[in-house]
Amino acid sequence: MNLPGTTLPVLPQFKADAFEAIRPIFAISPGGLLLSQIAEMTGLGASTIQNWVKRGWVPRPSGKKYGETQVARILLINLLRPAMHLDQIVALLSYVNGSVDDRSDDIIPEPRLYSILCQAIFDMEKSDNISYSYIRKLTEKLLEDYEGPVPDASTRLGDALCIMLLNVAASGLMEKAATIYNSIESA
Repeated sequence: MNLPGTTLPVLPQFKADAFEAIRPIFAISPGGLLLSQIAEMTGLGASTIQNWVKRGWVPRPSGKKYGETQVARILLINLLRPAMHLDQIVALLSYVNGSVDDRSDDIIPEPRLYSILCQAIFDMEKSDNISYSYIRKLTEKLLEDYEGPVPDASTRLGDALCIMLLNVAASGLMEKAATIYNSIESA
C-alpha cells in the first residue's frame, strides 16, 4: 500500500501523521522539492503539475522549488482526483483554506489537512461497513481537538473532510466493482 496520493510505501509509524513521512525528503532537498522530485513521488507528469500551477490551483514555486504547503496541496489534489472533478477539488480546498496564494485565510495548514485525511483513510480501511454515518463519526472523532481561527472553521473542515472521504470511499468501491467485473469478463 502507498501513502495516499503518492508512490511512497506506507510505514506504520506515519499513519498518525502521514506528512511526517515526506518531511525527510525536504531535509535532503533544502529550500523545497524540484518538480522532478514531486513528479516521481506522485506519479504525475511534470506538465500536469505545471498546469495546476498555471491554473492557480497550486501556489507558484519559489524559484524552482516547491515547499511543504505546495506539495501537500498537490498530494491532496492527486489523492482526490480518482473520484472528484478537478474543479470540485479546488473549490473544496478553497472552501477550507481560501485563496491559494494567501495563507492568512487558511483554517488548517495543508500538510495537516493531508495528514488528517490520510489518517481517516487508514481508519476506513479497517472497516467493512463504510457509510455516511461512519464517515461523519470518524470525521468528528478526528476533529474533536481542533480549534480553528474563525468560529465556523470546525464545521467547514468537518464538512469538507466528509465530502473528501465519501469520494475516497466511492473511488475504492469503484475499484472493487471493476475488479469483480474483470474477473467475470475473463471467465
